[in-house]
Amino acid sequence: MKKVTLLILLFTSVLVKAQNTATITLTNPKQAPVTVTLVQEDVHFHPNLGIGLADVKLEPVASTDFKDKTTEKAVIQLPEPRMMRLQYGGGSINKTWMLFIQPGDDLTIAFADNGDVTFSGKNANYQTFLKNYFLENQFQYLPVFGYKPSQIENKSVVQQSDSLEKARLDGFAKFKAANPVVPGFEAYVLATTATEPSLMRRLIQEKIMRGNRVMKLDDAQRKELEEVTLADFKIMSDEALLSQSYRDELRNWALIPSTRKFPLASESRYEISPEALKDVYAFSKEKLAAYPKQKEYLLTYWLNYAATAIPGIETSKALLEDYKTTFPQSPNAEYIAKLIATKETLQPGAALADITLLNVDSTAVTVSSLTGKPVCMVFSFSIGQHEPGMKALEDKLGDKATFVYVSVAPGIPFGTWKQYAKDRPNAKHFWASDENIEILKEKYAIDIRYPFLVTDASGKIVNRWIPQEFPDNKMLTAELEKASR
Repeated sequence: MKKVTLLILLFTSVLVKAQNTATITLTNPKQAPVTVTLVQEDVHFHPNLGIGLADVKLEPVASTDFKDKTTEKAVIQLPEPRMMRLQYGGGSINKTWMLFIQPGDDLTIAFADNGDVTFSGKNANYQTFLKNYFLENQFQYLPVFGYKPSQIENKSVVQQSDSLEKARLDGFAKFKAANPVVPGFEAYVLATTATEPSLMRRLIQEKIMRGNRVMKLDDAQRKELEEVTLADFKIMSDEALLSQSYRDELRNWALIPSTRKFPLASESRYEISPEALKDVYAFSKEKLAAYPKQKEYLLTYWLNYAATAIPGIETSKALLEDYKTTFPQSPNAEYIAKLIATKETLQPGAALADITLLNVDSTAVTVSSLTGKPVCMVFSFSIGQHEPGMKALEDKLGDKATFVYVSVAPGIPFGTWKQYAKDRPNAKHFWASDENIEILKEKYAIDIRYPFLVTDASGKIVNRWIPQEFPDNKMLTAELEKASR
């Protein structure tokens, strides 16, 4: 009896494992300098440096270099169907295909010398259909459509986009007649097919409005573009969240009524106002009541926006209370609560939390040692970010303030960074290790939208929430001049 029970448990374990994994075999006809990577799109909110929570995690789940081999097998943990990007690079050929992978799939992906790909094995027909009709996004079709950046109208692009939509729908009808189709795959195909042409029409129409010039659209022009979304967008099943273009249009569609009530102000760089955020949060909760995953997706998005993109904390506090009641098990509530608590400590007049960074000469420097003159701290999310635009301000106020550029780009070794960091008379450069970047996230709430922090001569905060503005940063100039008096 014990043996029978053990066999049953063993069989059940194997079955559960098979139901939560997919097996992918990659093959190349010969050894060659060809690299293939499979990137999984995991649509869930997770911490992301600079924007709080990101709505999709792009995770490489398999990668191989065919330089020394011709085949590679990978077993991928997969609790539910996911979209994946199959990326091929060899010689002068670089391609990306979209795949729909489910638990239990056993797929062989075979490449040819010219970079083409064929699929065999369980559910290979899904991948072949996507290969024939779907690139990574519709903007990749622009060269095929004859799009010319210097040409204003490009009307033929819209016509060809509409033709692609019809070809996709006709092709999918034939596919469904010959193959069983799971809901997630159908949702991805229909949602992407419905939303990408809308994005294309807006792209061309906006180009016509601007006349190929850099200029702001007026209220009437913005309303005309919004009408495209309002006319085209339809709520689909929750599985449609697999489609990036659908997620983008879902947010656009939900936001338009609120920003018409509470217009975006140019002086705030067209940020969504606190009033509009509260309105769109309530609208999303009501309109998506029958779509639980999409409701949670949108409410999380607006809560994260409130906590990261606007300086005040009152709106995010109010939305967080409702969010915790609506989604009591969500881990995102705890993350946002910690972010709000950090922002509460970064008010004008507060002492800046101390942290140790590395100077270009490898010496350790504490932030608390930067006193005697006001400090303009610049958080750089890539090497050299912001410096060209800051040169004029350095020349104007360099004798009154110290400019400190802090590299917060994770994964960049100190030795690589220091080659590009050149101190100037009134500008210093510091490097933060990955560990210290985490401390900066926790203590300074570093955010790519608010890369500047100004302290007075004693190290007290003057303003933590200074955005990037072009061509001149008037707010930053004003805060530095105030701190220098």
